[in-house]
Amino acid sequence: MFKGSVWYPSSPRNAAIVAMLVGMIILHHTSLLGLTDAGLLFGWLPIQLAYDLAYTVLAVLLLYWVYTVAPKGEERDDVRTPNDPASGNR
Repeated sequence: MFKGSVWYPSSPRNAAIVAMLVGMIILHHTSLLGLTDAGLLFGWLPIQLAYDLAYTVLAVLLLYWVYTVAPKGEERDDVRTPNDPASGNR
């Protein structure tokens, strides 16, 4: 089940998704970058807020990419659940 998922790095595309996810986890810790009291950007925008906005946009792009490469419903129909009436368990 795990080897057929998007999260298993069996192709370069899936490996890139996993690498971006790990990178997003590391970038989530802004205290590592020292941005807590970094000052202002353009004289009015706190750098921490600008970083959080950029992080959010990057996270949305990553989630959209995972959504587009995930298998569609027709590709997942071969999986049977224990309560599925088509599996013969009544």
